Amino acid sequence: MKRQTAAVVLLVHQADDSREMYVEYFRHHGLTVLCSSEVLEALPMALTADVIVTELRIPGALQGYDFIQQLRQDDKTRHNPVIVVTSWAWQTERVRAEEAGCDSFLTKPCFPEVLLRHVRQALIAQPRQGRERAA
Repeated sequence: MKRQTAAVVLLVHQADDSREMYVEYFRHHGLTVLCSSEVLEALPMALTADVIVTELRIPGALQGYDFIQQLRQDDKTRHNPVIVVTSWAWQTERVRAEEAGCDSFLTKPCFPEVLLRHVRQALIAQPRQGRERAA
């Protein structure tokens, strides 16, 4: 019998309270969670993630759009599902995020169970080779 490993979610989010809520919810549901509040710190973490959840407004030199574009330009992360969770609910922001390469665009307030459903759908749609998951 193959050993199942928990799927890894990278959560890039600036607000500590929201980040902690999502982390606890994901862990409660059997996912492994990596966290960052900065794009430059998150880029190398993305190499081990199965799904990436990011905010668009992130402190530092790079914003969420830049982060998504960099993920899509790297052969090692180009196929990782990217889910945006943002308070920027304008259609122009959705289009800009989709053009950058996001797979899902969710607006805040975003309940943890809704985000978890999108994460699980992304895991099913984009399984990582050579690895079974408990999602």
